[in-house]
Amino acid sequence: MNKFWAHFISIVFQPLLIPSYIFLGILFFLPYSLNMTGDLVWRFMSMIFMTTFLIPLMGILLLKFTRNITNLNMEDRKERVFPFLFNVIFYGATTYLFWEKFRFPNLVTVILLSVTISILILTIVTIWWKISAHAIAIAGATGIYLALLIKAEPSNFYYAVALCFLFCGLVGTARLKLSVHDSKQVWVGFLIGFFVNFLTILILN
Repeated sequence: MNKFWAHFISIVFQPLLIPSYIFLGILFFLPYSLNMTGDLVWRFMSMIFMTTFLIPLMGILLLKFTRNITNLNMEDRKERVFPFLFNVIFYGATTYLFWEKFRFPNLVTVILLSVTISILILTIVTIWWKISAHAIAIAGATGIYLALLIKAEPSNFYYAVALCFLFCGLVGTARLKLSVHDSKQVWVGFLIGFFVNFLTILILN
């Protein structure tokens, strides 16, 4: 893998985009689990995209504009703590709103809670040690999908799980190729992301 494709993969699988991918995959491979049709699907996905990607991204861009972070990649571990903490608070608030105000299916709330817990652990670890947010995010999606497969056992959902494992390999390789993390930081990210999300979905959903 050359650096062009490593950058491309890192952008496509930017951690803030992963929640949107998770719900798109569920709507495509396991639509009955969310019980949504027609315009409700698009309204739901618009809300997910806005609350889990656009608004957090705007917060990070504001930090860049005010020079609280050097660049959007945040290579410096210390620069990552505040943006990650902001995302924990915002994702937590989003989870509460989806549960209390919007009354979406329980699976939606549990997935958002699972992602929030992952970001919280990422933030705590980052205080002392740099870890791959990309690895946590994509492995988290894999854990969520595998837990859903075990619970629901829909035949076509095997494809979604297989794709997630493939994406884990691509993302891990890309982060190592760009030298933004060493192999230990990537593997620990994979393990945290996978097991936190796998167990949360398995227990709470």
